[in-house]
Amino acid sequence: MSQAPVLVIIEVQQIHDPASFSAYQAAVREQVIALGVRVIGRGGTSFEGHPEFCRLLVQQWPSEQAFRDWQASADYAPLRERRRRAASLRIAIVPQTIA
Repeated sequence: MSQAPVLVIIEVQQIHDPASFSAYQAAVREQVIALGVRVIGRGGTSFEGHPEFCRLLVQQWPSEQAFRDWQASADYAPLRERRRRAASLRIAIVPQTIA
């Protein structure tokens, strides 16, 4: 696994509990800022396909390992459970390339 920066793309597919999801987002924001994660983009405008696809968040992580370590951490565990109850997401790790 490379130690190069990666982009993490998060698609919010469905929100089951808006208040709980909002609290989850605020708590996650604090954790990832402390880890040096940058938010590259949020939201979006549908160009083609279903407009709900545009509930996106793009983050830049120092490495794939850093993201995976955080996901497996004790600090994130209670937030992961809250997220799973509050919303359905898809998450992709994309190698960052320079063109």
